Amino acid sequence: MKCYEYLLRWGREKKDDIFYRGDEMTMTWGEALRFVEEEGEKLSALQVKGKLTALYLHGPLRQLLYFLALSYAGGVPVLYHEYLKEEDLSALLEKQPVGLFLSDEEIPSLSLKKGQSLFFRTWDRKALISGVFGVLTSGSSGLPKILYRRDESWTDFFPLQDEIFRVDGHSRLFFHGSLAFTGNLNMVMDFLSEGASLHGSSRLLPKTWMDRIQKEGITHVYMIPSKLSPLSKVKGEAGSVTHILTGSQLMTASLYRRLTERFPAAKVILYYGASELSYISYTEGKDILLSPDTVGKPFPKVKVSIENGEITVDTPYGIEGISMPYTCHDLGRLDEKGELHFLGRREDMYHVQGNHVPRQKVLSALLMVEGVEDAEVTALKQKNGDDTLVAFLSGTVPDRKDMVRILSRCLKAWEIPSRFIVLPAIPRTSTGKADRRKLEEMAKAPLL
Repeated sequence: MKCYEYLLRWGREKKDDIFYRGDEMTMTWGEALRFVEEEGEKLSALQVKGKLTALYLHGPLRQLLYFLALSYAGGVPVLYHEYLKEEDLSALLEKQPVGLFLSDEEIPSLSLKKGQSLFFRTWDRKALISGVFGVLTSGSSGLPKILYRRDESWTDFFPLQDEIFRVDGHSRLFFHGSLAFTGNLNMVMDFLSEGASLHGSSRLLPKTWMDRIQKEGITHVYMIPSKLSPLSKVKGEAGSVTHILTGSQLMTASLYRRLTERFPAAKVILYYGASELSYISYTEGKDILLSPDTVGKPFPKVKVSIENGEITVDTPYGIEGISMPYTCHDLGRLDEKGELHFLGRREDMYHVQGNHVPRQKVLSALLMVEGVEDAEVTALKQKNGDDTLVAFLSGTVPDRKDMVRILSRCLKAWEIPSRFIVLPAIPRTSTGKADRRKLEEMAKAPLL
């Protein structure tokens, strides 16, 4: 099924119900359907059928509506991250040519024309693969890449997600940030498929988030842990929330405890996934804390094995152009219960005193220390080839002696970092990932 077909259905059946509520405006299902149909007609005049079309737009509602309108008109949409700078946009278009570029702001270097609703530029190019849409990788190293998907690689999986996440037509999803992030786009489309209402925010205002969650009767909150953390520190409770859905980062013990206080009726579900493969496994409730590096059991119809230490996945819900089974080169292990333990990437395997030390194991242990709000680990290479581990921590962090004592319960002596650096906050990139480059620079700085 095509994603836009959900809007065609629910736009008629629930035309006066809330489709989307944002920071400053509300749109009904009927209004959303009319917008998509009208803009779809305008886009057809630009001959979008079969064209890979880059959408450089601001605000989740505008991103969602034009993504659906392009699909409705037969285009191949891909949402560009709106934080991309002008020079990065030019480089991305040079490296991965598109047939149409649409923007809600003028970009001088791209020589855009002014259309009825948006600025645009066209090229005489068709998409490499028709009948699909594109998603961007996070671009954590270099420019992001376009991955192609058929709608069915998501829509066929939605019923399985909905069974685990308990999504139905009465659900209300609250999320923050851009739909150019694959996780946000997938979750929004899933709720769209059930005729649920979407409640989004572009602002980083946790108190306002809590006020809206309470007033709008939100049932599901979807955010990565680094965004859930400030939300969990806001005063008050929201008893309407039944599920907190999160992934991409590990959960801390302190964060889990606060979430259960702020959202007493909510089940916390932490998932593991990849842009190429969708959801792979999940864990929930107190199981998140019992074994910090576990990412739980595989989703239905997803098979997980370990080949040469790497997590290998066989799933019908992957991107175009890859063969199964497939690996993203993440390291892991399966325990006797069949649960998956995530051990990081191969390049994140450190060497200390002749021993292999997984970064993820050390990071998981740090995050479980009471009072730690956030953590990261890096290593400095010594002349003899050994790595010296450096931990970065934020929150109410125990002193060094107590940290070593606590960590020795679950880590070997050589796995415990040699240095602990406490920061007001862990520096992160615009994608929410730890800024490893900045951390390495801090690690190399001389001790005061």
